[in-house]
Amino acid sequence: MIVGINNVDILINYLLAIFISIVVAYLLKVPLLPDKPYRFSFKKSALFPTPIFALGFLSFCFALDFYYILDTHVLGLLIGIFTGFFIKYIFDFLFPGPPETDNGGDAL
Repeated sequence: MIVGINNVDILINYLLAIFISIVVAYLLKVPLLPDKPYRFSFKKSALFPTPIFALGFLSFCFALDFYYILDTHVLGLLIGIFTGFFIKYIFDFLFPGPPETDNGGDAL
């Protein structure tokens, strides 16, 4: 029997996945904030894009009705851990940074 999930559990899952992904990424030595200037920095950090990917992966699991296989809070925990490792080790291979410029750093 498949039991539905209520809105409070979904919200708790999202918050749990965000928090765990930030903590795991920070423990894996991903910097908390990117280099200055923040506006033109293409460096990954624990605060961006880690929570965005955690929300995306968890939303993908909810859209595919994958949440009934595991307890919903365990799913949020696993997605958070996976996202931290994804940002540290796989992110640069899938999304390479822009090419470096030799005109003094001013790309505009």
